[in-house]
Amino acid sequence: MVLPTAVFDGVIDVSHNNGAIDWPTVAASGIVLAFVKASEGAGFADPRFAGNRTDAIAAGLLVVPYHFIDTADPAVQARHFLSVAGLSDGDPAMLDWETEAPVETLVAIGAALAAATRRDPVGYYGWAQLSAPDPVLSRWPLMVPAYPRGNVPGRYATLVTSAPRLPPGRAPTRPYDFHQYTPAGQVPGIAGPVDRSIWVGAGDQLREWHASGALPAG
Repeated sequence: MVLPTAVFDGVIDVSHNNGAIDWPTVAASGIVLAFVKASEGAGFADPRFAGNRTDAIAAGLLVVPYHFIDTADPAVQARHFLSVAGLSDGDPAMLDWETEAPVETLVAIGAALAAATRRDPVGYYGWAQLSAPDPVLSRWPLMVPAYPRGNVPGRYATLVTSAPRLPPGRAPTRPYDFHQYTPAGQVPGIAGPVDRSIWVGAGDQLREWHASGALPAG
């Protein structure tokens, strides 16, 4: 697999761990979309979620709430995320799968989100998380975390020279949609390191996906 021909290096993800964020400065730096942590497990709500979302949108950014899943009951996690994020018809969302929760938990939470929003969530997971293709996950948009230079700051064009290793079951025409390429990115308006990602496609296509869920043709 080769690197995509068109990428847009204007995506970050943040949580309360990033502290207070100057969102107008972030927007002025060229960041267009922020994945913002809303919740975790069955009961944790990110204390900065509401402020981050409000201030990011006011600065002109696109926002996608995300939930960090754990081993708690998936139905409870889904209700918690939907409540904290206030998700409704047509809203995008992301599920962050990094723990030892089984794939069935991820799929069940995603099904509950799809029922509430009428669109599949973005899955965040790498090749080591998924041992075999899953027909449900294979159709979801994917953000793949893969750091070719490790915990090193920099931009995509200088850090990434080959395609990331992917989880099984991805379509060859468009195998992934976001690539989180460093956890040590630097963005004006954010003190300290921040996760940076590219979108596979152009900026206007990213806006269209955010609004409607439509992905560019592979």
